[in-house]
Formats: sequence, C-alpha cells, structure tokens
Amino acid sequence: MIHGKHGNLIGRVRGETQIFTRLYWPTNPRTTEQQKHRAKLAFVNRLSMVLEEAVNRGFALVPKSGSGQTARNAFVHENFYNGAIVWDEEMGEWGLRPELLTLAMGPRYIGMGMKAEVHNGQLYISCPDTGMSDSHGVKDDQLMVAIYRPAVPTMHLFGGPMREECGERAYELPEAEGEEDVILVYAWFQATSYHRSGGGKVTVRPGQASRSVFLGSF
Repeated sequence: MIHGKHGNLIGRVRGETQIFTRLYWPTNPRTTEQQKHRAKLAFVNRLSMVLEEAVNRGFALVPKSGSGQTARNAFVHENFYNGAIVWDEEMGEWGLRPELLTLAMGPRYIGMGMKAEVHNGQLYISCPDTGMSDSHGVKDDQLMVAIYRPAVPTMHLFGGPMREECGERAYELPEAEGEEDVILVYAWFQATSYHRSGGGKVTVRPGQASRSVFLGSF
C-alpha cells in the first residue's frame, strides 16, 4: 500500500482499497488576483513582525488548545479578513485602515470613553471612570497601550495596573522623524487572575485580553 506523493499521484488507503488521485496543477498560478492575495498576506505577516510584542500579549489565548496555531497566526487571520488591510488603487499596493486593526482579542468589554491626547511630546491616556467595576477587570489587571509608528516602522508597548493607570497617565513618546511619522494608539485590558465578566457570565483567564480599541493617530 502506498501513502503520500508518488510521482504525479497522491496515494491513500480507504479500508483495504488503494486509491490514487492526480496532483492538481493550476493552469495559471500567477493571476493578478492571486498575486494581490499573496501581497496582502505578506503585508499582514510583516505587520505581525513589527507588532510582535503586542500580538504575543493580545492574542496569547486566542488559538485553541492543541490547534498548533500561534498568536501571530491568529493575528494574521483576524486582520486579513476584518477589513484592516485595503487595496490602494492609486498606489497599486495594500495599505492599512488603522481604526480596524486588531491588536488584542478576547471576551471582555473595554471601558467606553477611553481617550488619548498628545501634548509636548507626551501621550496622555484617560478614562472617565477611574474606579472600573469588576465586570471590566480586577485591581491587578493590566492596561496595555501600544504605540505603532508605520513610517519607521516600530512599536512601543506599555503596561501597568489598570485601576492606577487608567485615570490619567502620560507616556513618553519618541521624537518624530519627519512629517509622515505619525503614531497610532491602541489600548486593551489584560487579565492577571481568574474572574468573571459580562455580568458574571464569562470566565476570564489569566493572560486573556479584551478586544483592543483604536484611540487615534497623532
């Protein structure tokens, strides 16, 4: 009995029967659409490398146990299909829609009204509710803030206790390198212990994140 590739055939066994099927060779493996598809995948993969530290935190518990998938795989899959990557007809290349980029995924709701502002080279993050309820997190949960600079490209990740740092917190920003060096700001919560969310209906595990939110570009 033959298993696997054998010349131009693929062999497999069903019951006691040997079955062969021919390898499929596409007639045109480099159509315009296929090239665009590969270029999009390459774009998201490059993005995942620049954002690796944030991705490893924000997608840590997204892959299902035993799937063999990594946090980067999960990030690429999510952002390949969620509209964050768009085709620029004028430039003839793929580009980013920052407001749709997802840096963290999870079951928890993130506090609405979180804002980011930049003054005198510092980034200020503020939340209107500084005493977040346990449905949003517990005392030792982490507020994660990611600063992505596409023009460089680099990413800076900050983390600290949510209740202490979600009141009004300033972060030192790197010096800009030209007019195109904008920063994109994202934030999410990262659990440090088991607790409940969503009115007690969802169990939150250590390391699990809320879905990230885009706080703007500066």
